[in-house]
Amino acid sequence: MNFQTETINKLTRLESKLVRGFEEMGIDTEVDPNWLVVDDDARVVYISTMGRSLKLVHSVAIQRGASQFQKFYDIVHKGDLVGTIKL
Repeated sequence: MNFQTETINKLTRLESKLVRGFEEMGIDTEVDPNWLVVDDDARVVYISTMGRSLKLVHSVAIQRGASQFQKFYDIVHKGDLVGTIKL
């Protein structure tokens, strides 16, 4: 086996182990462009992963249409209320 093939195989195994380990800890490793959806009228932010910081949830919520500043939004994950955030 040449150096390039061996390196690619080792990196692939390493990536697989890291992904499995993170998933076993409950950390979502999928890259979903729609991981956050805003219902601005109801002041609800729906998230598909718990693996994001509140700072990122806040900024992406604004980008995706949250507009009621100085008000609280519920954060919902898989149907459960998991927190609130002030816009």
